[in-house]
Amino acid sequence: MKNNSIDHAQALQQFIEITTLLSKERNLNRLLTQVVESAKSLANAQSGAVWLLDATKRNLYIETYMGSAKLARPEEIPQLALYDARKQHERDIVTHVAFTGKSINVGNIYEYTGYSFDAQYRIDKLLGTQTRSCLTVPLIDHDGITVGVLQLFNALTSDSDSGNFTDADEVLIRALGCQAAVAIENSKLFEENRFLIKALDASNRKLRQENKNLLDKIHSNYDFGRIIGESKAIRKILELIKKILSSDATVLVLGETGTGKELVAQCVHFNSHRKDKQFVTQNCAALPENLLESELFGYKKGAFSGAGVDKKGLIELADGGTLFLDEIGDMPLGLQAKILRVLQEKEIRPLGGTVSRKVNVRVVAATHQDLLTKVRQGTFREDLYYRLTVFPITLPALRDRRDDIPALIKHFVESLAKKYEKEIIGIAPSVLNFLLRYAYPGNVRELRNIIERAILLADTGGHLLPEHFDEELALPPQAQSTVAPPGMDGQVKLKPLLESYESVVIRTQLERHRWNQTQTAEALGVSRRTLIDKMIRYNIQDESSDEKMC
Repeated sequence: MKNNSIDHAQALQQFIEITTLLSKERNLNRLLTQVVESAKSLANAQSGAVWLLDATKRNLYIETYMGSAKLARPEEIPQLALYDARKQHERDIVTHVAFTGKSINVGNIYEYTGYSFDAQYRIDKLLGTQTRSCLTVPLIDHDGITVGVLQLFNALTSDSDSGNFTDADEVLIRALGCQAAVAIENSKLFEENRFLIKALDASNRKLRQENKNLLDKIHSNYDFGRIIGESKAIRKILELIKKILSSDATVLVLGETGTGKELVAQCVHFNSHRKDKQFVTQNCAALPENLLESELFGYKKGAFSGAGVDKKGLIELADGGTLFLDEIGDMPLGLQAKILRVLQEKEIRPLGGTVSRKVNVRVVAATHQDLLTKVRQGTFREDLYYRLTVFPITLPALRDRRDDIPALIKHFVESLAKKYEKEIIGIAPSVLNFLLRYAYPGNVRELRNIIERAILLADTGGHLLPEHFDEELALPPQAQSTVAPPGMDGQVKLKPLLESYESVVIRTQLERHRWNQTQTAEALGVSRRTLIDKMIRYNIQDESSDEKMC
């Protein structure tokens, strides 16, 4: 029995003081040092160590070692694997205690015990020490989970010789281990929370700055400088937009597919007094009538099967801002009456609702179709037509503003080269020649796609060369299939000629109908299955970009 043992009352008082001290420590390194120091003091041990689970929960590593000699680099001691060939590795005394949750008290580690003490042998070799007795206890938290292992070495007697740890030592250190485990987990949680709070604070600051930058960018991106061109037609468009900014009048933007109708709508919104509110977009040709109505007007819980909660519609979300209804010519007749009510009464009623609510929303609509013709055909309401045409803006096709093509080419080359991080020195003169005379049935969007493809094919630091463009672009206007079938003079095979023209007609109709296959098939007078087969045969795909430029 050790001469320096303390009575039970003293041990209890010391234990209470130690556990109180551990509960207040939040720094993990200082806490572990305190745990080892406290355990050494309670059991009168020469040295001690704490092993902790790594992040994978598959290895134990020595985190803290304290003794008469200092282990300068605990990382010099290899980790202990908990599993060997997917089986529990319990030969080492540390891993055995971790798995079983039982304490082990050994009188002499250099005598056969059935356990491995390789880690302590290595420490003895590094420090030139001699370990005999060893007390190993698990660190078990309040959920009964082992988070690590505490070891004490060489129980000291009055003459400083190494003795054995007593049963009382084992009980006391095991109790300390439970308190230490809870303190360790609390310290880890504190550190994690502090890290998360700092990360969240930094993230919030970054987010606020990004939001500010985004708003600034949005406002700057949709200024009049984004509408590229100096032609008479473009100058007229800019003057019309400026006249409408101070009012809330409904705007109808007309023009072929790809002329930049949505960009005009954005310019109207982001340069008006509504710019700090929402700009909400909905393509009227993209959804069937029932889905389009629920998207625009929202619905109440239980309005239909699957309506589990109330949902705001896009019109309500755009309250105070602008609602952009693209391809309004394709809106179903039944829904046109409800949109007319929004324009006239400035109020909405969600599906399944019984109460209408007022909304302050500006409507900008767009279409590539002739609405007056649709009115005569009975597919578009006449009263809605006159409501929409309060302030019409008609965008010219690119072929009608060829003076703007050089500026557009320059803009797209610069912006897309920057996007793909490619340095483009310039454009070959022959390329510029055929780009200037091409018909552009897809308008500005098609020009952008042509430039984007060329930049992807070009080498960085080089020029845009003819081989980076489709051969068809270099054909004279009268020979371009995008304008008309090739001439009948010369040796021309009929089948390839007809297939080429059919491919162009299909692509043109798809673009005109916003790649809606059902509507395109109806316009062409064929079945949808036939249209899909021909699209596959001619490798026709929607390559349009979301970015729209005038």
